[in-house]
Amino acid sequence: MSRKFRTFLFIFFVMVFAIGAPALVLYAQGYRLNLPFEPGKKLVVMTGGIFVKTTPKQANVFIDNKLEKQTDFFFGSALVENLLPKKYYIEVKKTGYQPWAKNLNVSEKQVTEANNLILFPNRLDIYAAEKDIDGILLSPDNSKIALRQNKETGWSLKLYDIAQDITLKLADQNNFSAKNASFVNWKWIDAKILGVSTISDKTAVDWTIATDRNPPRIAKSLTIANATSTVELASRKIEGNDYYIGQDGFIYKNNQPQNTAKISSAQITVKPDATYGLWIFNDYFFVKVNSELFALKPGANSFEKIYDDLSSEPILSPDGKKVVMTSDSEVWIFFLKGTNGQAAGNTENKIFIARFSEKIANCNWFNSDYLLFTAGDAIKAAEIDNRDKINIFQLAKISDISSTSRNNQPPVMFWNAPQKIIYLFSGTTLYKSKPIQ
Repeated sequence: MSRKFRTFLFIFFVMVFAIGAPALVLYAQGYRLNLPFEPGKKLVVMTGGIFVKTTPKQANVFIDNKLEKQTDFFFGSALVENLLPKKYYIEVKKTGYQPWAKNLNVSEKQVTEANNLILFPNRLDIYAAEKDIDGILLSPDNSKIALRQNKETGWSLKLYDIAQDITLKLADQNNFSAKNASFVNWKWIDAKILGVSTISDKTAVDWTIATDRNPPRIAKSLTIANATSTVELASRKIEGNDYYIGQDGFIYKNNQPQNTAKISSAQITVKPDATYGLWIFNDYFFVKVNSELFALKPGANSFEKIYDDLSSEPILSPDGKKVVMTSDSEVWIFFLKGTNGQAAGNTENKIFIARFSEKIANCNWFNSDYLLFTAGDAIKAAEIDNRDKINIFQLAKISDISSTSRNNQPPVMFWNAPQKIIYLFSGTTLYKSKPIQ
């Protein structure tokens, strides 16, 4: 090998090292050529990533229709790295489950998260738990369901324990001292006491049933009347304390004269002949006037109208950070504690979830990131992540489950989070699903 050729090789490898070493360092640090080259685009950029976490685990993650990874067995998560900063079409799929899909932006040096994704089953397994039921009433702690039956021998009350999956007898018509007592109304006074109103010979009587006793204890009571005090527009009992809206539009704590204290810094405008509702979530006061919902934020000096057409109660999410509000056709989320997380609220801390032509009912939180509700004849679930489109899943058609109606009354559905079970009361049957994993 000649000296001239050795010199050439030396210079060549020095140049390769001078160019290649920095390139390898930059590559290791996440720098890439931003291909294809386009006018106005940066030539070299830092990459980003996408992090996905799913239930159930071991789901396939596709990016731009290419299988990239599978969420792991232990945590149900997957991280796809070294992605150029741009928008990607993300799909998460698993056999037997409905897919989740969304267009998400990846930025330089940032990991875009799709946390706590729920893949819902293609088919909701649901079966009859109790038959020949005339009415149900869910306890305040969501642990028990009061059942009412009407038979030729008279009416009776039962108690279905959700956790133990057993049904116990509470009382029947003959257990009430009034002769031939007719059932009028019922409500839970607290998680252990069921209130029942009866009438016999034009005499109305209120009763309490202590459901935690064996056998259940039945007693006359004057505490379950439905009438609201003339000094209250609406009331709410929270952790043993009574809250109410006074005739002056201010909110008070405790309706005992010796304990009454004004606790709101502002007053709601009182309208003649209006109907009112009161809810208190994390130092927020929510007041419904007819179908309008107003919120008094902590430290604010006036109520702000946040919803025009409320058709059911606003419900607090399990994480205590947001409230779901529904009309007959729309679903909205109001954020109590900013807009941290995946869902991007607007400047009013309120985001739109969905609009349907069918009537929306039975809306509740599946968890802090998903909702369950009925829309017409369908049981649906919806995420609240409003980046790109909102994924909405149909879990079942109610008419496929129950072919009978209950005096033209709409079905009643609720979600038991600890058991991960959907309960549906349709026709004269109480149905329950298998746990949704």
